[in-house]
Amino acid sequence: MDEHGNGGHRERLKARFSGTQGAGVADYELLELALTFAIPRRDVKPLAKELLRIFGSLSGVLTATPEQLLAIKGLGPSSVVFIQVVQQLALRVRREKLVGQPVLAGRLELMDYLYTKFASCGREEFHALYVDNTMKLVADEMLFAGTLNEVSASPREILKRALELNAAGVLVVHNHPSGNPTPSAADEMFTMQLVQAAAALGVEMHDHVIVGAENHYSFRGSGKL
Repeated sequence: MDEHGNGGHRERLKARFSGTQGAGVADYELLELALTFAIPRRDVKPLAKELLRIFGSLSGVLTATPEQLLAIKGLGPSSVVFIQVVQQLALRVRREKLVGQPVLAGRLELMDYLYTKFASCGREEFHALYVDNTMKLVADEMLFAGTLNEVSASPREILKRALELNAAGVLVVHNHPSGNPTPSAADEMFTMQLVQAAAALGVEMHDHVIVGAENHYSFRGSGKL
C-alpha cells in the first residue's frame, strides 16, 4: 500500500473508532490503530495481525516481555517501549479504580483485578489485600517476592498490619509464574496457620488465591476455608 493509500486507511480507521468509541472495531484493528502512533509511516495491519497470531490475544501482546517483542520482525525498541507504556497505563488505571471499591463484590471482579496485577509478573510475589467490613479494599501490599516459606511469610506480621490498618478482613494471594496454580505443602500449611491466627484476633480470613497463567486456585472455592 502506498503512503497516500495507507494514510487514507488510517484516517478511516480513526474516524470509525472515534464515531463508535471502539465498538465494532476488531482486536487487530484496535492494535493496528495503537501501533500507528508508534510507527507513523508504515502499514502496520500485517504487524498487528502477526502479533495477535503469535501471542494469541490482546492480553498476550500487552503482557509479552520486551525480549519477546523485540524478537518480532517489524518491532523496534521504540515500538516495544510504546507497548510497555500502554500496558502500564492499563495496570495503573485498573489499580486506581479498584482501591476503595468493593473488590470482593463478586468473584469475577476479584479475579479480573488479580489477573491484571500478575499479568506481566515473571517472579513469584506474595500480596495481602486488606479490606474493611463493607468489603472495600483498604490496601494492597506486596509482602515479599520469592518462594513461600515460613521465614518470608509470617501470619503474625500479616495480621499485625491488618490491625494497624483497622482492616476487618484480609485476603492473601500469590502467583505461580510457572503457570500451575496447584498449592504446595507450604501453601497449605501457611494458609491453615493464617486462618487460625486470624480467628484468634477477630480478623476475617477471606481467601488465599494462587494465580497461574490461565487459571487459579482458591482455598475458599475448594472448600478449605
